[in-house]
Amino acid sequence: MALYKTGQERFAKWRAKYDPATISARFTQVASIAADRAQEGLTLFASVDDLVRPILDKYGVTGTARALYLGFAKKLLKHVGRVKGDAAIAMANGIKAFYVNGMKADPAICDEIIQVVVGWAITY
Repeated sequence: MALYKTGQERFAKWRAKYDPATISARFTQVASIAADRAQEGLTLFASVDDLVRPILDKYGVTGTARALYLGFAKKLLKHVGRVKGDAAIAMANGIKAFYVNGMKADPAICDEIIQVVVGWAITY
């Protein structure tokens, strides 16, 4: 028979595991590595924003709709950056399908974003 933890049991474990002294010591130990990785990652995501904004301007995307496409670009970068080749193409197709079908994103805009983010066009 499977034993399932209740929310109270999970919280008790979290409270015991994440005491401030332990967290402070762990963060202090890895602070320089974390700072370097954060700088690299934040710069990469800011660069993607800079590449996508002109595409949105070209298509006249304004207001909150811009967030949809910037979110698409960031999700694409996050997931496709972890895989290569056919797996990357499959991942990009899946993310695009989710945004086009689920969020009513324009497939032409998504294709242009794919081109600048990952360097190739995915046929839809």
